Amino acid sequence: MANKTIYVLLGALALLYGAASLISPATTGEESAGSFHLAHAMREQGAAGIFIGLMSLWCVFNYERRQSVHYCLMVFAFLLAAIHWFDYFSGHLRWISPVYNSVPFSVLLVMAVFGRIEMRTRRSTIESNPH
Repeated sequence: MANKTIYVLLGALALLYGAASLISPATTGEESAGSFHLAHAMREQGAAGIFIGLMSLWCVFNYERRQSVHYCLMVFAFLLAAIHWFDYFSGHLRWISPVYNSVPFSVLLVMAVFGRIEMRTRRSTIESNPH
């Protein structure tokens, strides 16, 4: 149940962010108001946010088949965090940026670990009760 709640929260936040970036790029990045190229990049990021949100919600409605989509979400979250850590160590970002951009990956990683434990427990319960 906790995993489904996390998927719903992640999905809702990603959809809200994505919609805001698509409709008005300046709401998610003030600098994009004066730059066509930055506004374009923010809209592309918004499209990615909507995709991530839809995939997260797909995991809720297809919970038993979510594993491969979950791992793809983890790869995306890892890459996003890695970009921010690289830019932090290059001196372009404050420390808080890579920290909060690492949260989605960390949460998805913990969900994957507990999901594996849940599957093993379910399998052993089914094997011990073969009625």
